[in-house]
Amino acid sequence: MLHPGDTMTSEERLQAVINLQVPDRVPSCPFIYYFSAFYAGISVHELWSQPGKYRLAMDRCYRDLGPWDVYYPVNPLRPELYTFIMPMKAKWPGIDLPPDSICQLLEEEIMKAEDYRWISELAQRIPKLTYIPFFMRMISRAWDDIGEDPRGYAFILSRLVAHLANWRYEFELMKKRGVTTLYGFLPEAAFDTFSLARGFLEFARDLKKRPEEIAAAADDLTEGYLFICRLVCFLMGIKRIEIFVHRSSTDFISPETFRKLSLPSLKALVEKLVAAGIAPILHCDGNWDMNLEALRELPAGHCVIQFDGPTDIFLAKQVIGDRVCIMGDVPSDILALGSPMEVDEYCHRLIEEVGRGGGYIMGAGCEIPPNARAENVKAMLDSVTKYGYYDREG
Repeated sequence: MLHPGDTMTSEERLQAVINLQVPDRVPSCPFIYYFSAFYAGISVHELWSQPGKYRLAMDRCYRDLGPWDVYYPVNPLRPELYTFIMPMKAKWPGIDLPPDSICQLLEEEIMKAEDYRWISELAQRIPKLTYIPFFMRMISRAWDDIGEDPRGYAFILSRLVAHLANWRYEFELMKKRGVTTLYGFLPEAAFDTFSLARGFLEFARDLKKRPEEIAAAADDLTEGYLFICRLVCFLMGIKRIEIFVHRSSTDFISPETFRKLSLPSLKALVEKLVAAGIAPILHCDGNWDMNLEALRELPAGHCVIQFDGPTDIFLAKQVIGDRVCIMGDVPSDILALGSPMEVDEYCHRLIEEVGRGGGYIMGAGCEIPPNARAENVKAMLDSVTKYGYYDREG
């Protein structure tokens, strides 16, 4: 047990809130990446390029500011693997940017309009294997030195295996501390993948010119997504998947477009994952206030939805709190610019309102900002033991 008052392990606690049950207390899950570099005094280049230094940085955060219940893994072992999840060109600290910069994604077109039909044709021939050929095509366009050929496949897959082995090692280290891991793989939702790979301007045109092709291609990728998710879950020993939903909020598309073009393939994937015994965790960036009702269509008692700030998390509790576990949503500005007292008060409100009756995970709005004050991060993590224990009646 992480704390004297605990009666559950971290894994039991996480499973309970996902299933909308009342645990012994609210679990904590900080999304920490860039913050760990600045806190530990290493460069961001060292953070992503040297796994040993990444682990030392995370260890220092855990030791000084934690503990936390759930490890949120986000560290890519190689830049090319980032493209395997989010198909965009990028500039990397220590390569294209100064060592202490943050990775910058470039809004450029690497997916072509004709690729929608290519995906559908691919799905007719190899429905369970569409994920890898699609992303290999995107990787070959994002990285000039990687081809869409056997040598390119060998290059990426060997690095993917090394990355998964490194992750598995880190997961075991966390497990020895009593910390469970949030997920074993993190794909982008199909609709949102197209938005990233096409570039937003081209994709906005596609929404008007070829909506049927977008919907069909997103549907056709579902079996490929399911296959890769099940495979990696097996390899990692964790039956949870995070699905990035970066561009389906009303910051990018209307609620009508979300229901028509994004939700069907997202819902189909979530339902198939749940049927396979895998819990989906949706990382929903942007404002989802007008899409909350639509999210009620997801399977009840099996999903987590993490919001990142713009969404009214208290409204989300009212609308979908009886259907899905909610994660978040300590705002970045409070963590970076507020005081420990402000963080404490906001976390207290989250626990009292969003945590009422279970189904809640304490976390930041998306990622803990790189310039967060350490004492504020500690205040957030301390709140789950200060306010988060449930009484016997829940």
